Amino acid sequence: MVVAFFLLALVQDIGQDVVKVIDRSPVIRVLNKDDIPAIDSPAFERADSASSFMRDEEIVIGVSDDNTAKAYSTWLLDSHEIVNDVIGQTPIAVTW
Repeated sequence: MVVAFFLLALVQDIGQDVVKVIDRSPVIRVLNKDDIPAIDSPAFERADSASSFMRDEEIVIGVSDDNTAKAYSTWLLDSHEIVNDVIGQTPIAVTW
């Protein structure tokens, strides 16, 4: 009981909503639904021109088929978390 009271007091102090309690641990809502927008029409740069704003060691998520290769920047996905795209004729969702 003391632990649950402490957790609820801590959550109230930081001004967040407890959505549920699972195994005596609060599930805290930090963002509302759809607060992080998906990228639905991604724009791409050729690799040789991307060097003006990306480093060689930068982490990307790569997706390819027989004809197309695309790289999705993880630093951009940090603020969007999902890209809805198409490779060839196949719809894909890239998540981070």
